[in-house]
Amino acid sequence: MEDSNFLHELQVAINKKTDWFNTTRLQDLVSQYRLKYTCIHNLYDMMVKKNVIIPDPYRLDKKISKIVIPPRDGFSDSDMPKVFGERFSEYEMMLDYITTYMRFTVDTLTIVNVKKLIEFNHFLDWKNLSVNSSDANTHSFALCITTIKNGAPSVIQSMITDSVSKVSSAAEEIEKILKEYSVFQKELYKTSIRTNLFSHPDFNKEKAFSSAENEMAEIKRLYPKVFGKQPFYSDLITEIIDEEFGSDASKRREKVLEKLQIKDINASSNEKKKRVVNSKDMIMLAVQSIGGIAPSLAQIHQKVEENFTLLFTQKQSFFSKLIASLKKSFKIKDKPKICNIPIKDARTGSEHYQKIDVSEFLLDLVKKVHILNGIATRQTEYSKIEHSSEEAILSFVNKQISQMQSLFSILNALDGYFKNNVENSLRPKVRGMQIELSSMRNSIVNANKKRGEYASFKEENEQMKKLGIEEDE
Repeated sequence: MEDSNFLHELQVAINKKTDWFNTTRLQDLVSQYRLKYTCIHNLYDMMVKKNVIIPDPYRLDKKISKIVIPPRDGFSDSDMPKVFGERFSEYEMMLDYITTYMRFTVDTLTIVNVKKLIEFNHFLDWKNLSVNSSDANTHSFALCITTIKNGAPSVIQSMITDSVSKVSSAAEEIEKILKEYSVFQKELYKTSIRTNLFSHPDFNKEKAFSSAENEMAEIKRLYPKVFGKQPFYSDLITEIIDEEFGSDASKRREKVLEKLQIKDINASSNEKKKRVVNSKDMIMLAVQSIGGIAPSLAQIHQKVEENFTLLFTQKQSFFSKLIASLKKSFKIKDKPKICNIPIKDARTGSEHYQKIDVSEFLLDLVKKVHILNGIATRQTEYSKIEHSSEEAILSFVNKQISQMQSLFSILNALDGYFKNNVENSLRPKVRGMQIELSSMRNSIVNANKKRGEYASFKEENEQMKKLGIEEDE
C-alpha cells in the first residue's frame, strides 16, 4: 500500500538531511579526524624517539587504498615494542589516509565504510586507557605513554596528557557522528528501495502491495536488476515491509520522519542564519586547513635533517679530521653550509637557483612546525588567531598560504636535489618525501579553497548590501 504523501515527506526530509550532512556534520567529522591524526602523529614520533616502540620498517612502501583495521589479538610484553610498534605505525598511517584521501560525502561514505570506521575507532579503548586494560593494544599504548612521561620535563608531560585527552575526546565525537550517520544511511537505503525499485517498470505493485510476503518476494526478485551487486540488507527490507503492513505502520512511519529531523531545527531562524553565514567561522576553516600541514611538515623536517647529514657526509682524511677537532677545541665556527637548489616554476616551467643556509632553513622549519602544531591542536596560537579581527585572520591566512606554497616548491626541489647529489654509496639511505609533500599540497589546496569561499561570500554580501538587501531578510 503505497502512500504518496509519506513518500513525498520522506524525500523532502532525506534531501534536507543529505545537505546537512554534506555541509555540516561530515565536515565536523573531518575536523575531528584531523585533530586526532595530529595528536596521534605527535605521540607516535615521541614513542619512536624514546625507543619505546619499533616502527614498521616497510611503512613507507605500503600503498593504502582502503580502511584496514590493525590486529587486536594478544601478545607478550616482551614483544610489545615490535608488535605494537608495527600496529601503531599502521594506525597512524591509516589516520593519515582517512584525513588526506577519503571523501566525506553522503554519496561516497557508504554503510560498509561507516562500519569499518567505527571498528577502526575501537582499535584503542580510549574510555579505559590503563596499563591494567585486558585489551593488548590499549595496555601497550598506556604503557608507552607512562614510559615516555617518566622523567620527562613537565612541559612534555603536559603536552602528552593534553594530546591523549584531545584524542580521547575526538574518538568519542567521531563515534557519535558515525552512529548518527549510520542511522541516516539506513533510512537513505530504505528510501532508495522505495524510489528506485518501487518505481521500476518491472515492479509488480499490485502483487507486492497485496501482502508482506509478496512484497518481500517482489523486492528480492527485482533487487539484482536495479541495484546490481550492492549489498542486500534483509533487516532494512523487513523494516520497509513493517512500515507498509505492520499493525503499527503509521507510528513506524512517523518515527522514520522523526529520525530524519535535523537537530535544532526549531531554533529561531535568526540564530540559524547567524550560524550559517558567520564569515569569521568561514575564514577560520582556512586557518584549520593550514594547521593540517603540521604533521606532514614535522615528518618532512626530520627527513630533510637526515638527508642534509647524508649530503655533507664525506670521506674525511686524517688531516681534515684533525682540523675539525682543532676548530671544535678552539670554538671556531664552521662556515655556514650553503646549498644552491634548482627550483622549477610550475606555471612557466622556467628554472632558477635559490641559495639555502642549511642551519637557518632547519631552524625555520622547526618554528613553522611549532606554530602549525599549535593551530592544529587548538592551543595558544589558535586561540590568538581566533580572537583576532577578520581582517587580521585573512592577512594571516594570505601570508601562510603564500609562505607554504613557496616552502613547498623548495622542499619539492630538495627531494630531487638529495637524490641527485648525495654520494652514490649513501643514496639508498636518502629518505623520500613525496608522501608527505602530497599531503602538504592537499592541505594548501584545501586552505586556498576555504579562502576562496570566504572571499566569494564577502563579495556577495557586499553586493547585497549595495542593493539594500539585508542578510537576514
